[in-house]
Amino acid sequence: MGLALPSRRSTVAAVASALAAMALAAAVAGRSCRVTQPGPEVAVREMLQAAKTGDRDIVFELLSPQTRERLEREAKRATDLVGAAVRYSAKDLVSIGSSDGVAPPTDITVIEERGERAIVEVVSPAGRSRIELVRIDGRWLIDLPSYGTM
Repeated sequence: MGLALPSRRSTVAAVASALAAMALAAAVAGRSCRVTQPGPEVAVREMLQAAKTGDRDIVFELLSPQTRERLEREAKRATDLVGAAVRYSAKDLVSIGSSDGVAPPTDITVIEERGERAIVEVVSPAGRSRIELVRIDGRWLIDLPSYGTM
């Protein structure tokens, strides 16, 4: 009978350990299933990084469809104005200046988010600016209402 008591304790301990492990696994699995979508500030950070590295393709990809369409119209107009001697594309109108000597933002904050639209404020030593964003198919894109208009 002396042998049954320790084996009973070890069995109870093994069962308790197994239950605790299953509870922990369920809690971790439950959390990993809830994937949160990146917020609008992430798109602004991506845009700043792409502009800093001079990656016009990523900058263009991060623009809203409305902004891209406006750039397409303006590129066609620019091509017509030069007599089609030069053919401009919408990406040709994306201007990326040098970021040498430009201090990086000190703060990027979502100041308004309503449904599929958001406004992000970017603060740097040069001042503050607000950027409008629109969410399309779950992805935040930069919407520049007056960008590309001549």
